[in-house]
Amino acid sequence: MPEIAQRPRRSKLVSVEEAMKAIHDDMYLAIAGHLFFNKPSHLVRQIAKKQVKNLTVSTSPYASYDIDLLIGAGCIKKTICGNVGFEYMGLAPNYRNVCQKGLIEAVLGDESTIVGAYMASVEGIPYHPIVSIRGSDILKMTTLAKEYVGPYGDKLIAVKALKPEVCIIHAQEADEYGNVRFKGPIYFDIIMAKASKKVIVSVDELVSNQKVRSEPWKTNIPGFMVDMVVHVPYGAHPCLSTGAYDHDEEHIKDYINRARQSLSGADASPYRDYLKSYVYEPKDIYDYIERAGGLKQMAGLRRLP
Repeated sequence: MPEIAQRPRRSKLVSVEEAMKAIHDDMYLAIAGHLFFNKPSHLVRQIAKKQVKNLTVSTSPYASYDIDLLIGAGCIKKTICGNVGFEYMGLAPNYRNVCQKGLIEAVLGDESTIVGAYMASVEGIPYHPIVSIRGSDILKMTTLAKEYVGPYGDKLIAVKALKPEVCIIHAQEADEYGNVRFKGPIYFDIIMAKASKKVIVSVDELVSNQKVRSEPWKTNIPGFMVDMVVHVPYGAHPCLSTGAYDHDEEHIKDYINRARQSLSGADASPYRDYLKSYVYEPKDIYDYIERAGGLKQMAGLRRLP
């Protein structure tokens, strides 16, 4: 029996700088993760550092540091998400400010509208039918959904497909070929990856392809769905990386307080100094880690077995 020729595999491991070439002004970007879990924070900071403008950004139904920081850095013109906040630590100051003043277009939704919109793209159809928001104010306010009557006389709600140009994701592990492994909940990341034209994943740790092949059940996003992998230890900080390290509550509270102080109108320097110290000046993730408390601080956040 003749041997089947195998195409040599290409490594998808790239630098942060190379990954940032896929991000440009006026594009539609999706940011995976949920609330402050598994947020690709380092990639978000690099987008802000690059000073990308006029982004349309969608997230999982709940966003936090990612959206708020990009708004504070002046990168966003339109958001598509359900809620932006820090749960028990309070609302997202920059997002609240621009929404109240009408400075950006904020498309609202809930779990069913946001996820249904991604599902429509995954399914290759112009909209996805849902019923759960019937009778709610969400239907009155969102531009994502419209009521219609189905072919069998059913009253349904159509959620328009969302088709991001690029989706950025943070996970705990991947090999160089883009096989991605999460150590905890995956939230909506797989659906968002499937809905997007290009996928960039930052990971805390690189693992060998041999390890991936020996544990196939641990691969959550297969390599053929991923375009680039970036090795960024503690790349979710100050957010949480499930199964690896907790969120940095002190850092997040400091971020929120600085934003609130600057938005009060008395002094714009606290938030400007945050961006300078943690976004614009750090040369790489290791420089950022040093500024954020060093490896001792990061070790204190780790979830040890």
